[in-house]
Amino acid sequence: MRSSLLLVAAALVAVAALSADAAWTPIANPRSLVIRQIGNFAVIVYSNADPRKLRPLALVNVVRGETQPAGTGITDYRLVLNVKNTATGSTRLYQTVVRGKPGSRATVWELRSFVEYKQAI
Repeated sequence: MRSSLLLVAAALVAVAALSADAAWTPIANPRSLVIRQIGNFAVIVYSNADPRKLRPLALVNVVRGETQPAGTGITDYRLVLNVKNTATGSTRLYQTVVRGKPGSRATVWELRSFVEYKQAI
C-alpha cells in the first residue's frame, strides 16, 4: 500500500513538473531579427503549402509572440503576424505556431499551425 502511494505521489510530481514547463512565456522583443525570420518562415511555408493554390502573402511585422520549451533545445513559437496579401493589398492578422531549434538548419523547423487570428472583443 505504501509503495502504491509513493508511485502515485511521484506521478503527480512528474505531471506538475511537465505542466510548469509547458507554460507560454511572452517574447520581450517580437521585432527582433530572429523572431521576424521565424514569422517570415511561417508565411512562406503557408503560402506555398498547396502547389495548386499559391497564396500571395508577405509578412508585414510580428505583432506579439510567446515561446514554450518543446524538448531538448527545441522551442515552440506562437506568434501573431500582420500579413499582407500582395495581390489585393489587404492585411490580416494570423496566429501561427512554429517549432524549431534556434541556429539550426531550415529542415529542423516545422510549421504546426497557421490560422486567422480572432481578437477578443
